[in-house]
Amino acid sequence: MSEQERRAQIMEAVERLLARGGINAVTMRAVAAEADVSLRLVQYYGNTKDELLSATLERLAEKSVQRWRARVQHEGSKAPLDVIKLFFDEALPTDTVSEDFHRLGVSLEALSISDPGVAGQAYQSHLSGLADELADILRPDLTATIARRLALEVMGLAHGVASLLMARQLSERDALALIKSYLARLEPLLST
Repeated sequence: MSEQERRAQIMEAVERLLARGGINAVTMRAVAAEADVSLRLVQYYGNTKDELLSATLERLAEKSVQRWRARVQHEGSKAPLDVIKLFFDEALPTDTVSEDFHRLGVSLEALSISDPGVAGQAYQSHLSGLADELADILRPDLTATIARRLALEVMGLAHGVASLLMARQLSERDALALIKSYLARLEPLLST
């Protein structure tokens, strides 16, 4: 097995542990057992839990952005409102994969709030980069400051609705209706 494949195997083990049990489920020994490798090999790819979480976060962040970009590219529309809709489509946990991904994000968010170490800083950096990317898409129609605020608003709403959906406080139908209503309110702002 190549070094890249072995690294992926270990990061996938961290992802599965996070998805099942959150941050507390991730220990060096648990990762080794989940990946079916030695503890020493896990330590080779991350000397500490924080390093493993940080590397896993970077991998997850890239996968998330790639999935969103693929949706945008597939749809072919560059209109800001369409891109925002696709952002919501990607962010809402409507299947097992997206539910696991949201669970991972919430775990890492909690880490960034409670322990702003390496992994917490990596998550904060991911959020900032995502806001920048979304703001860049909105920028042709808005000032840089307003585009950045709107990007953060969209991210906040997506995260909140996703969490309410996962906590079964909103049905998928109600979540989609809420997003549709929000997009309708945004339309005048983005079409001027």
